[in-house]
Amino acid sequence: MPIDQSDQFSSPDTEPGMITSHAPVTTDINDYAIIRVRHKKSGAMAWRVTLYREGVLKVHKEFTFISHGGERPARAAAEHFRNEQMLRFPPQLSCTIRKKLRANNTSGLTGVSRQTNGKNTYWIAQTTTRDGKKLSRSFNVEKFGEEQAKHKAIEALKQQLATIVHWTFRHQAGEKLYGKLLLGVSTAHEE
Repeated sequence: MPIDQSDQFSSPDTEPGMITSHAPVTTDINDYAIIRVRHKKSGAMAWRVTLYREGVLKVHKEFTFISHGGERPARAAAEHFRNEQMLRFPPQLSCTIRKKLRANNTSGLTGVSRQTNGKNTYWIAQTTTRDGKKLSRSFNVEKFGEEQAKHKAIEALKQQLATIVHWTFRHQAGEKLYGKLLLGVSTAHEE
């Protein structure tokens, strides 16, 4: 697919007929979920807002420069729309995603497993914190009995997950923006 070389951030993996500006991953919260695009045939420029939740496209809308009176008004409209949609489609909490049962799970509970180490058998609750620290508690079947050890592991996992309170975003800028939007909403309601 031919690329317009005048656009330094053009990418060959864009939609047919589009040039998309892919800037390096940014920490600027105002750039989250917004990219600049140019239609190849018409040359029309726009800001595109795209939001995914759980891998599913939820929001996809363009704000053309011409219909909004220029680049800055189009950008302002795109940011306003993106902010509304982020509140409309909130991300899941990480602890919610961690509770989803995977196909290879054998215990029936995510984060709880039964393991045998030589002569000893344990029910283990384990998860990993955002900073990579592993949380793990094990309960010996011989000491507690099968059902009680499993029950204790389930309760330990609940305690571990209660400490995980962050949202799931691919980029830190998205999480920062969402937190800022929530603060703005809560202060607006308090007034």
